[in-house]
Amino acid sequence: MLDPSGPTPIWVVWPYLGSLERLLFITLVVLGVYVLFSAVITLLRVRKAGACNGDSPDLQKIFATLRKRSTRVEKLITTAFYLFGCVLFMGLLNAYSVIDDSKIPTGYIVLAHLEPHFAFAANMFFVLLALHLIGWFISCSVGRGLSSHRRTGEKH
Repeated sequence: MLDPSGPTPIWVVWPYLGSLERLLFITLVVLGVYVLFSAVITLLRVRKAGACNGDSPDLQKIFATLRKRSTRVEKLITTAFYLFGCVLFMGLLNAYSVIDDSKIPTGYIVLAHLEPHFAFAANMFFVLLALHLIGWFISCSVGRGLSSHRRTGEKH
């Protein structure tokens, strides 16, 4: 059915996926857009805060907002990971539905039905890893910006 010699892209697996798996993928794409948007906004605001001198309440408010955004992104990615696990295992429940009158051994039929789910899981793990790394970048940027702001504020 699928070529096991290399990674299988999502568009090859798409026809074999159930509605929950498709909905999860679309949700992860939307989440990915939000995470990228948050990364860009965070980077711009950290640079803006780095250009400012002193310890003003505006800078404290900016970093409080950025920390809140970073926490929200981390929670959304974690929630997406748990949702992915639930959707994957619900999809795997249907993988062993086989016809009893088949001449093909049942094990081969079950393995053939598992194949699209494993390819889907590999694609989703890659997307979740990318989202996690971007979220980590956001968190580190806020931490670096806050620590450099505190160091420059102490010198003045």
